[in-house]
Amino acid sequence: MCNKGSKYNSSNKGQDNLDTLAQLVTFPCNHLENSPLIVQDKDQINLQKRARAKAFTNSFLFDLIDLKSPLTKSYWNTFHCSKTILQEGKRISSRYCNNRWCLTCNRIRTAKMINGYQATIETFKDPRFVTLTIPNVKAKYLRDTIDLMNQVLREIQRSLKKTHNIQIRALRKYECTYNAERNDYHPHFHFILDELGVANLLVKYWVKKNVGADVKGQDITKADDTSLIELCKYFTKVIAKDNDYNPKALDIMFRAVRGKRTFQPIGIKKDVSEDIEEIQSQEIEFKPPQEQIWGYEADAYDWVSADGELFSEYSPTVKDLSVINKVYDSTKPK
Repeated sequence: MCNKGSKYNSSNKGQDNLDTLAQLVTFPCNHLENSPLIVQDKDQINLQKRARAKAFTNSFLFDLIDLKSPLTKSYWNTFHCSKTILQEGKRISSRYCNNRWCLTCNRIRTAKMINGYQATIETFKDPRFVTLTIPNVKAKYLRDTIDLMNQVLREIQRSLKKTHNIQIRALRKYECTYNAERNDYHPHFHFILDELGVANLLVKYWVKKNVGADVKGQDITKADDTSLIELCKYFTKVIAKDNDYNPKALDIMFRAVRGKRTFQPIGIKKDVSEDIEEIQSQEIEFKPPQEQIWGYEADAYDWVSADGELFSEYSPTVKDLSVINKVYDSTKPK
């Protein structure tokens, strides 16, 4: 446990504790767990992960702000997300933006969803992980396509109930990816369903009701211990496997789901909300009790006190820095 924080010196930016063996995550929302961190205190490790998520978010956020999108105000709210940590004794508190592109909030959201639904999934007889797809669409059709997908799914639920007396029990999540070569979008659903027979019927009806949908494009696999984690991840990968992304394409996907639910329980109790409370607080042990304001400094990748003490003492790995400092291609999708 560390009780005396390191000092921040801007001249040492990115030079300390660079672990070249660290694995770069391609989906920072969840996989911050994979990065070796320098202390063992649980609270400090979690706050280092939060600092890392904020650094990753800042790496693409200003590209989104520069678009002058209808979401610009919301993007600025993300800039201020968890920007200040107020410490009162052992308790710290901060404000959160609750936006879907914010990797800081997504870490909290993912943990909430997993903790809230894991017990329910464990009651499923023969859980299956199902992917339902449709042909890719251009940007101007994306929002309407999402509405149509939801409508078709409701029709299938009614058909299964009426024809087969089946009530679907599942967790459902909407996802979308961007195809840069084709300049189009791939909206799709993921499910964890309670048994194989229902999964097969769902795929059968989905292909029947969606013009152009191919049986080969759908997928059913046996759910395992990682399936719920996969389902609860963010609805689109902000940073792809090649460490690249397109801010204009992201903005199109974010605007398409504005005001829509991306995660939904079907036939089971809704135990958890996707929303993140605006203000959250917790008690910590790795810092001495004190009255302190910690402000986030991008150059330090951490929150810093007025006298230069680092709060979480997160040090980016070499691969972290390759993402944080990367200049992205912002070619405009049509």
